[in-house]
Amino acid sequence: MKTPFFQPFVGKDYASGGIFGKRIMILGESHYCEEGCADCGNSGAHRECCAFTNGVVGDYLDEQKPRERWMSTFLKFERSLVGHETDWPERHRIWQSVMFYNYLQTAMGGPRQAGSDAEYRLSEEPFFSVLDQLRPQYIIAWGNRLWGQMPAGQRWQDGNDITINNYTVYTGSYALTGGGRAKAMAVNHPSVGYSWDYWHRVIAAFLR
Repeated sequence: MKTPFFQPFVGKDYASGGIFGKRIMILGESHYCEEGCADCGNSGAHRECCAFTNGVVGDYLDEQKPRERWMSTFLKFERSLVGHETDWPERHRIWQSVMFYNYLQTAMGGPRQAGSDAEYRLSEEPFFSVLDQLRPQYIIAWGNRLWGQMPAGQRWQDGNDITINNYTVYTGSYALTGGGRAKAMAVNHPSVGYSWDYWHRVIAAFLR
């Protein structure tokens, strides 16, 4: 099975579940890069880019780095995991407790751009490779666009809906090679219009 080009960030406490007591995959949609390399995703030609995801999370967790606009996406989402405003020490505990992976294995040319149907399909094998290797128990996807493009083949099974404030969130699960399943759901993308206190209620119900 094809391995990912953009290697996942795996927190040092992910395997034990960290502060959540559960192995949680945070699933973003894509990176964006202005270089526009025609062979993006070729690890032989761009080996240094394989650490892109780890670099992004590392920059977010580096207190010495100036705060940039994109970082608010991570901030709002981490608050929805714990249900309150967070400080630096807790921020580190949160992200060291989870895995973060971007689904698309080629970079987009700018923020909020969607991949092609072919790019989503080519990302299925790397996604399953990560699932089978790191065996998350829960997957929380960022955004309904990504959710609609995630694989729904033989390994997928519909789950129980979560309804809070008359809004229904659909869930399901993926079979893992060797046994077990990874439950999955999607939140609104945390970059815009994201109510972290509402989504905390949904996530808490999902993780029960």
